[in-house]
Amino acid sequence: MRLKNSVYPQNRQFVNPSQLYRVFANAKRAFVLLLLACLLWNAQPADAITGAVEDGLIAYWSFDKDTVKIKTEAVDILSGLAAAVHGDPELAPAGDCKVGECVLFDGSVDRLLVEDSTPPKIDRDWEEITLECWVYINALDDSWNRIISLDDMPSNTAVASLYYDDDDNQHGFFVRAGGKSTVAAQDNVLEDIPLEEWLHLVGTYDGAMVHYYVNGKQEKKYAMKGGKLPKGGLLLGIGDRSDGCDCDTIQGYIDEFRIYDRVLSAAEVQNNMKATGLDVSPSSSKLSVTWGHIKARRR
Repeated sequence: MRLKNSVYPQNRQFVNPSQLYRVFANAKRAFVLLLLACLLWNAQPADAITGAVEDGLIAYWSFDKDTVKIKTEAVDILSGLAAAVHGDPELAPAGDCKVGECVLFDGSVDRLLVEDSTPPKIDRDWEEITLECWVYINALDDSWNRIISLDDMPSNTAVASLYYDDDDNQHGFFVRAGGKSTVAAQDNVLEDIPLEEWLHLVGTYDGAMVHYYVNGKQEKKYAMKGGKLPKGGLLLGIGDRSDGCDCDTIQGYIDEFRIYDRVLSAAEVQNNMKATGLDVSPSSSKLSVTWGHIKARRR
Protein backbone atom coordinates (compact mmCIF):
# COMPACT_ATOMS: atom_id res chain seq x y z
CA MET A 1 0.00 0.00 0.00
CA ARG A 2 1.37 3.30 -1.04
CA LEU A 3 0.97 6.23 1.24
CA LYS A 4 -0.02 9.50 -0.35
CA ASN A 5 2.76 11.59 1.14
CA SER A 6 5.52 9.00 1.29
CA VAL A 7 8.94 10.02 0.01
CA TYR A 8 11.05 7.71 -2.15
CA PRO A 9 14.72 8.32 -2.73
CA GLN A 10 15.65 9.47 -6.28
CA ASN A 11 19.05 9.21 -7.97
CA ARG A 12 19.85 12.55 -9.58
CA GLN A 13 23.18 13.87 -10.97
CA PHE A 14 23.94 17.57 -10.88
CA VAL A 15 26.51 19.26 -13.17
CA ASN A 16 28.81 21.71 -11.49
CA PRO A 17 28.23 25.13 -13.20
CA SER A 18 31.97 25.91 -13.22
CA GLN A 19 32.71 22.65 -15.04
CA LEU A 20 30.03 23.40 -17.58
CA TYR A 21 31.51 26.85 -18.20
CA ARG A 22 34.95 25.40 -18.79
CA VAL A 23 33.57 22.89 -21.29
CA PHE A 24 31.87 25.62 -23.29
CA ALA A 25 34.90 27.94 -23.04
CA ASN A 26 37.24 25.25 -24.35
CA ALA A 27 34.88 24.42 -27.19
CA LYS A 28 34.62 28.09 -28.13
CA ARG A 29 38.39 28.48 -28.07
CA ALA A 30 38.86 25.43 -30.28
CA PHE A 31 36.28 26.74 -32.73
CA VAL A 32 38.00 30.14 -32.96
CA LEU A 33 41.40 28.55 -33.53
CA LEU A 34 39.96 26.30 -36.23
CA LEU A 35 38.28 29.29 -37.90
CA LEU A 36 41.54 31.30 -37.86
CA ALA A 37 43.45 28.36 -39.32
CA CYS A 38 40.92 28.08 -42.14
CA LEU A 39 41.12 31.79 -42.86
CA LEU A 40 44.91 31.77 -42.93
CA TRP A 41 44.96 28.70 -45.16
CA ASN A 42 42.55 30.25 -47.62
CA ALA A 43 44.53 33.51 -47.61
CA GLN A 44 47.59 31.79 -49.07
CA PRO A 45 47.99 31.93 -52.86
CA ALA A 46 47.69 28.76 -54.86
CA ASP A 47 51.47 28.83 -55.29
CA ALA A 48 52.68 29.50 -51.76
CA ILE A 49 55.36 32.11 -51.24
CA THR A 50 58.84 30.82 -52.02
CA GLY A 51 62.09 32.48 -51.04
CA ALA A 52 65.05 32.79 -53.38
CA VAL A 53 68.23 30.84 -52.67
CA GLU A 54 70.46 32.75 -50.26
CA ASP A 55 73.63 30.65 -50.31
CA GLY A 56 76.21 32.57 -52.33
CA LEU A 57 73.94 35.56 -52.94
CA ILE A 58 76.09 38.70 -52.89
CA ALA A 59 73.94 41.33 -54.67
CA TYR A 60 70.19 41.73 -55.09
CA TRP A 61 68.38 44.59 -56.81
CA SER A 62 64.67 43.98 -56.15
CA PHE A 63 63.70 47.33 -57.74
CA ASP A 64 60.84 47.60 -55.26
CA LYS A 65 59.76 51.18 -54.65
CA ASP A 66 61.41 51.46 -51.24
CA THR A 67 64.81 50.66 -52.79
CA VAL A 68 64.60 53.03 -55.77
CA LYS A 69 64.86 56.80 -56.12
CA ILE A 70 64.06 56.80 -59.81
CA LYS A 71 65.81 60.11 -60.52
CA THR A 72 69.04 59.17 -58.80
CA GLU A 73 69.64 55.58 -57.67
CA ALA A 74 68.51 51.98 -57.17
CA VAL A 75 69.99 50.15 -54.18
CA ASP A 76 71.25 46.60 -53.77
CA ILE A 77 69.36 45.56 -50.65
CA LEU A 78 72.07 43.19 -49.46
CA SER A 79 75.06 45.52 -49.39
CA GLY A 80 73.54 48.96 -49.91
CA LEU A 81 75.57 49.38 -53.12
CA ALA A 82 73.83 51.97 -55.30
CA ALA A 83 73.28 51.87 -59.05
CA ALA A 84 73.28 55.41 -60.46
CA VAL A 85 70.33 56.27 -62.70
CA HIS A 86 71.09 57.65 -66.19
CA GLY A 87 68.47 58.86 -68.62
CA ASP A 88 64.87 58.82 -67.42
CA PRO A 89 63.79 55.24 -66.72
CA GLU A 90 60.46 54.74 -65.00
CA LEU A 91 59.62 52.98 -61.75
CA ALA A 92 56.82 50.74 -63.03
CA PRO A 93 53.90 49.85 -60.72
CA ALA A 94 53.56 46.38 -59.24
CA GLY A 95 50.73 45.55 -61.64
CA ASP A 96 53.16 45.79 -64.56
CA CYS A 97 55.99 43.88 -62.90
CA LYS A 98 56.85 40.38 -61.75
CA VAL A 99 57.48 40.87 -58.02
CA GLY A 100 56.65 44.22 -56.46
CA GLU A 101 57.77 47.17 -58.56
CA CYS A 102 60.38 47.13 -61.37
CA VAL A 103 62.28 49.46 -63.72
CA LEU A 104 61.22 50.29 -67.29
CA PHE A 105 63.95 51.27 -69.80
CA ASP A 106 63.16 53.16 -73.01
CA GLY A 107 65.82 51.59 -75.27
CA SER A 108 67.58 54.89 -75.86
CA VAL A 109 69.63 56.35 -73.01
CA ASP A 110 68.11 54.68 -69.95
CA ARG A 111 70.45 52.55 -67.88
CA LEU A 112 71.70 51.94 -64.35
CA LEU A 113 75.47 51.98 -63.76
CA VAL A 114 77.23 50.66 -60.69
CA GLU A 115 80.65 51.97 -59.75
CA ASP A 116 81.82 49.66 -57.02
CA SER A 117 82.77 50.89 -53.58
CA THR A 118 86.12 51.05 -51.81
CA PRO A 119 86.71 48.51 -50.40
CA PRO A 120 84.88 46.65 -53.19
CA LYS A 121 81.60 44.91 -52.47
CA ILE A 122 81.04 43.00 -55.69
CA ASP A 123 84.37 43.54 -57.48
CA ARG A 124 86.26 40.31 -56.78
CA ASP A 125 87.78 37.16 -58.23
CA TRP A 126 84.93 35.17 -59.72
CA GLU A 127 85.77 31.52 -59.26
CA GLU A 128 82.12 30.97 -60.18
CA ILE A 129 79.28 33.32 -61.01
CA THR A 130 75.53 33.33 -61.59
CA LEU A 131 73.60 36.26 -63.06
CA GLU A 132 69.82 36.09 -62.78
CA CYS A 133 66.89 38.40 -63.55
CA TRP A 134 63.37 38.70 -64.88
CA VAL A 135 63.05 40.67 -68.10
CA TYR A 136 60.17 41.76 -70.32
CA ILE A 137 61.31 43.05 -73.72
CA ASN A 138 58.90 45.41 -75.46
CA ALA A 139 60.64 45.82 -78.82
CA LEU A 140 63.77 44.93 -80.80
CA ASP A 141 66.10 47.46 -82.39
CA ASP A 142 68.49 45.57 -84.70
CA SER A 143 71.47 45.73 -82.37
CA TRP A 144 73.33 44.01 -79.52
CA ASN A 145 71.57 44.64 -76.20
CA ARG A 146 72.95 43.91 -72.73
CA ILE A 147 70.24 43.20 -70.19
CA ILE A 148 72.82 42.75 -67.42
CA SER A 149 76.56 43.16 -67.99
CA LEU A 150 79.45 42.69 -65.59
CA ASP A 151 82.48 43.76 -67.63
CA ASP A 152 85.71 45.74 -67.91
CA MET A 153 84.65 48.06 -70.71
CA PRO A 154 86.06 49.62 -72.77
CA SER A 155 88.79 46.96 -72.99
CA ASN A 156 86.09 44.25 -73.11
CA THR A 157 88.47 41.46 -72.08
CA ALA A 158 86.41 40.17 -69.13
CA VAL A 159 82.64 39.91 -69.52
CA ALA A 160 79.67 38.07 -68.08
CA SER A 161 76.46 39.28 -69.70
CA LEU A 162 72.84 38.26 -70.21
CA TYR A 163 72.09 39.74 -73.62
CA TYR A 164 70.24 39.49 -76.92
CA ASP A 165 71.19 40.48 -80.46
CA ASP A 166 68.27 41.26 -82.72
CA ASP A 167 70.49 41.88 -85.73
CA ASP A 168 71.70 38.26 -85.64
CA ASN A 169 68.55 36.76 -84.10
CA GLN A 170 70.06 35.31 -80.92
CA HIS A 171 70.18 35.56 -77.16
CA GLY A 172 72.22 33.95 -74.40
CA PHE A 173 74.85 34.29 -71.68
CA PHE A 174 78.05 35.79 -73.08
CA VAL A 175 81.28 35.09 -71.19
CA ARG A 176 84.82 36.27 -71.95
CA ALA A 177 87.74 35.35 -69.69
CA GLY A 178 91.38 34.31 -70.04
CA GLY A 179 91.48 35.22 -73.70
CA LYS A 180 88.56 32.92 -74.52
CA SER A 181 84.90 33.72 -75.10
CA THR A 182 81.63 32.11 -76.04
CA VAL A 183 80.94 31.65 -79.75
CA ALA A 184 77.71 33.44 -80.63
CA ALA A 185 76.51 31.32 -83.55
CA GLN A 186 77.37 28.14 -81.67
CA ASP A 187 76.59 28.87 -78.03
CA ASN A 188 73.52 31.12 -78.17
CA VAL A 189 69.84 30.38 -78.66
CA LEU A 190 69.54 31.15 -82.36
CA GLU A 191 66.26 33.00 -82.43
CA ASP A 192 64.99 36.41 -81.36
CA ILE A 193 64.37 36.81 -77.68
CA PRO A 194 60.58 36.50 -77.09
CA LEU A 195 58.72 39.80 -76.89
CA GLU A 196 56.06 41.05 -74.48
CA GLU A 197 56.32 38.22 -71.99
CA TRP A 198 58.16 37.81 -68.72
CA LEU A 199 61.32 35.71 -69.08
CA HIS A 200 63.35 34.35 -66.19
CA LEU A 201 66.98 34.36 -67.40
CA VAL A 202 69.92 32.74 -65.62
CA GLY A 203 73.54 32.43 -66.74
CA THR A 204 76.16 30.48 -64.79
CA TYR A 205 79.93 30.04 -65.26
CA ASP A 206 82.36 27.99 -63.18
CA GLY A 207 85.58 28.81 -65.04
CA ALA A 208 85.08 25.98 -67.49
CA MET A 209 81.39 25.42 -68.23
CA VAL A 210 78.60 27.85 -69.13
CA HIS A 211 74.88 27.22 -68.56
CA TYR A 212 72.03 29.36 -69.85
CA TYR A 213 68.45 28.93 -68.57
CA VAL A 214 65.23 30.46 -69.89
CA ASN A 215 62.13 30.11 -67.70
CA GLY A 216 63.78 27.36 -65.69
CA LYS A 217 64.77 25.27 -68.71
CA GLN A 218 68.43 24.79 -69.59
CA GLU A 219 68.71 26.05 -73.16
CA LYS A 220 72.50 25.89 -73.52
CA LYS A 221 75.40 24.09 -71.84
CA TYR A 222 78.91 24.28 -73.25
CA ALA A 223 82.60 24.41 -72.37
CA MET A 224 84.40 27.77 -72.28
CA LYS A 225 87.65 27.10 -70.44
CA GLY A 226 88.84 30.64 -69.92
CA GLY A 227 89.27 30.31 -66.16
CA LYS A 228 87.92 32.70 -63.59
CA LEU A 229 86.98 36.26 -64.38
CA PRO A 230 89.87 38.51 -63.26
CA LYS A 231 89.98 40.65 -60.16
CA GLY A 232 89.58 44.38 -60.58
CA GLY A 233 88.05 46.53 -63.26
CA LEU A 234 84.73 44.72 -63.44
CA LEU A 235 81.85 47.16 -63.26
CA LEU A 236 78.14 46.55 -63.60
CA GLY A 237 75.68 47.85 -66.15
CA ILE A 238 71.94 47.22 -65.84
CA GLY A 239 70.13 47.80 -69.12
CA ASP A 240 73.40 48.64 -70.93
CA ARG A 241 77.09 47.78 -70.76
CA SER A 242 79.04 49.12 -67.80
CA ASP A 243 80.61 52.15 -69.48
CA GLY A 244 77.19 53.54 -70.39
CA CYS A 245 77.82 53.82 -74.11
CA ASP A 246 74.08 54.21 -74.85
CA CYS A 247 74.70 51.64 -77.58
CA ASP A 248 73.65 48.36 -75.93
CA THR A 249 70.52 49.60 -74.15
CA ILE A 250 67.31 47.59 -73.89
CA GLN A 251 63.67 48.50 -74.33
CA GLY A 252 61.67 46.80 -71.61
CA TYR A 253 61.39 45.95 -67.92
CA ILE A 254 63.94 44.40 -65.55
CA ASP A 255 63.00 42.92 -62.19
CA GLU A 256 64.56 40.80 -59.41
CA PHE A 257 68.22 40.97 -60.47
CA ARG A 258 70.64 38.83 -58.42
CA ILE A 259 74.34 37.96 -58.49
CA TYR A 260 75.72 34.79 -56.87
CA ASP A 261 79.40 34.01 -56.38
CA ARG A 262 78.76 30.36 -57.20
CA VAL A 263 76.93 28.29 -59.80
CA LEU A 264 73.27 27.65 -59.07
CA SER A 265 72.03 24.14 -59.76
CA ALA A 266 69.09 23.43 -62.07
CA ALA A 267 66.89 22.82 -59.01
CA GLU A 268 67.93 26.16 -57.50
CA VAL A 269 67.15 27.93 -60.77
CA GLN A 270 63.68 26.38 -60.68
CA ASN A 271 63.26 27.52 -57.07
CA ASN A 272 64.26 31.09 -57.88
CA MET A 273 61.87 31.23 -60.82
CA LYS A 274 59.07 30.71 -58.27
CA ALA A 275 60.56 33.02 -55.66
CA THR A 276 58.91 36.17 -54.37
CA GLY A 277 61.83 37.78 -52.59
CA LEU A 278 64.04 36.36 -49.87
CA ASP A 279 62.68 33.98 -47.27
CA VAL A 280 64.52 35.45 -44.29
CA SER A 281 63.67 36.95 -40.92
CA PRO A 282 64.01 40.65 -40.03
CA SER A 283 66.82 39.83 -37.61
CA SER A 284 69.11 38.32 -40.23
CA SER A 285 72.45 40.08 -39.80
CA LYS A 286 73.42 39.82 -43.48
CA LEU A 287 70.63 42.07 -44.70
CA SER A 288 70.64 45.86 -44.68
CA VAL A 289 66.88 46.20 -44.91
CA THR A 290 63.82 44.98 -43.07
CA TRP A 291 61.45 42.13 -43.79
CA GLY A 292 58.95 44.47 -45.41
CA HIS A 293 61.51 45.53 -48.01
CA ILE A 294 62.31 42.06 -49.26
CA LYS A 295 59.09 40.11 -48.93
CA ALA A 296 56.69 40.70 -51.80
CA ARG A 297 53.82 38.84 -53.38
CA ARG A 298 53.72 37.77 -56.98
CA ARG A 299 51.31 39.04 -59.57
